[in-house]
Amino acid sequence: MNLDPSFTLAAYSSAGLFTAIAVLGLLVRLFRGGKLLGLKAIFSGSALALLVVVGTFSFSHFRLHIDGDNLQIVVAQALFFGGIVAGALVAHLVGRIGFLEDLSIAAVVLWLPALGSRFLEALFSFGTAAAYFVTVLMAAYLILLLGLILGGAAGFLLFGEGKPSFSFAYENWIGRRFLMAKRSSHAVSLITIISVFAVMVGCAGMVVVMSVMNGFSSDLRSKILGANAHFLVYKYGKDFEDYPKVMAQTTKVANIVGQSPMIVNEVMISSDVNLTGAVIKGIDVATVDSVASLRQNMIDGSLDALAAPEKIRVPQKKRGKSERRALDAAIAEASADDGEAKGGPVLPGILVGKEMAYNLKVFVGDVVNVVSPVGELGPTGPIPKGRSFRVAGLFFSGMYEYDSKFAYIALSEAQSFFAMNHSVTGIEYKVRDLDKTETTARTVQRMLGGYPYHTKDWMQMNRNLFSALKLEKIAMFIILTVAIFMASLLILVALIMVVIEKGKEIAILKSMGATDVSIMKVFVTYGMVIGGVGAGLGVLSGLFVCLLIQTFGIGLDAEVYYITHLPVRVDVIEVSFVAFAALVVSFLATIPPALFAARLRPVEGLRQ
Repeated sequence: MNLDPSFTLAAYSSAGLFTAIAVLGLLVRLFRGGKLLGLKAIFSGSALALLVVVGTFSFSHFRLHIDGDNLQIVVAQALFFGGIVAGALVAHLVGRIGFLEDLSIAAVVLWLPALGSRFLEALFSFGTAAAYFVTVLMAAYLILLLGLILGGAAGFLLFGEGKPSFSFAYENWIGRRFLMAKRSSHAVSLITIISVFAVMVGCAGMVVVMSVMNGFSSDLRSKILGANAHFLVYKYGKDFEDYPKVMAQTTKVANIVGQSPMIVNEVMISSDVNLTGAVIKGIDVATVDSVASLRQNMIDGSLDALAAPEKIRVPQKKRGKSERRALDAAIAEASADDGEAKGGPVLPGILVGKEMAYNLKVFVGDVVNVVSPVGELGPTGPIPKGRSFRVAGLFFSGMYEYDSKFAYIALSEAQSFFAMNHSVTGIEYKVRDLDKTETTARTVQRMLGGYPYHTKDWMQMNRNLFSALKLEKIAMFIILTVAIFMASLLILVALIMVVIEKGKEIAILKSMGATDVSIMKVFVTYGMVIGGVGAGLGVLSGLFVCLLIQTFGIGLDAEVYYITHLPVRVDVIEVSFVAFAALVVSFLATIPPALFAARLRPVEGLRQ
């Protein structure tokens, strides 16, 4: 796809804004009489960060053929870890954390999408609004800046003494002693306990929310892919009669495991007592199993009856249609009956969803009328065209949208009903690896020579639904991250009070030869123990809540939420990421008070 011009505008605006912030910070430092010792570090760190990001992007896109959202994840990881490496290099070169240098490096790297927008088209599967691009670029900037600051802080702790110092032995012991020692002020102990509790609540909430959002996404994805193919091939116009040739040409494409022709149109379906709008789909019974799980979703009747309508079971007695339980009773009765009741005229078969059957109050064997708004051309315009069908079976996908709106008929009946001769709407395909669906669809389109053929994958067909879920997940993650950040402020406050309380001990340690880096390690250990305990308890609490939801279940209104119960899917990687994020935020919260403690003069502490 060609990127919208708003991407270029967003990229230049974002890069210019953050560059201006970085330059302003450097000017303030000059104005206050500071020295810009980090110019070499800025160039070195920028080159290193750019090398990591561009190298990862190139390898992933050109060697692994990753596009779209999956490539965004890879680039985000490259920005974070590249920032950590570059930040550690800056700290080593300037002998401090180097916040202003990190800010400058992030601004320099952000010019990459502005200068190479065409090169970065593979990053975006959907979304062309300027706000979307600005959000993505700001997220990329913040991820890189976080990595730079984290790497700078870690680099200063490890290399701040002018030589590598990886030992935390006595610093760790002293930090834990400070944590467990009796307080002269009970406020410090209370704030420490509240800090642990706040981190725990934030982590638990994040685990539960992420698991529920994963459950929604996975459940919808499985049901959507169960009822639909992974991607489609269409042909502009109404003369897609060469579909057998296209199927033969694409059958050997790598990653494709199934293909089937289909016809899709909107119709009106009516029974004796009700009517509803529907999407009717003509399917090839012989090949539909290779692309969809319709047969597994059948709860009454038979899919094969579409090809052999004379085998449709016709009810011998009139059943009540006024209550929902009448249909459930009929399904149970039919499943217990091995025989086939026949009778009545032979009509073409149709499969309807369970919710549609409730709405129309029909059973297997009942007759429905299908009306297409587009029929033959008459004196006053197109004349609606209708035909009677006999219900051959009921399916239940578990997704209300499909069970209430979709109906299936045989491909030959759809071609006859819609006067399409031997043409079809498109060809459905199923792939082995879902992550490569977009790449496989592009391969098929190139093989067919492009226009008049075009492809559409499952992500594009359900773009609004999945993008909404993704944005909700991101929003909830940000909100809960802010909650953890607020909890980290309590850690910061507790550490500042401890630093003030332990001024005498800090002075004694310094007079005995402890370096500034060693004092920082003491208080970093103190804060990380608080964050680690809170994160561990929070993850365990969140997993316990998820287990309760899975065990007892929470019912949902299918008409509102598309599904019948609250789904939960615990992703071990995401749970680990939540714990890691809590530790990172806790670590960053320890840096200001640790720096404050490191800069205390021994004379001041001993005077007290």
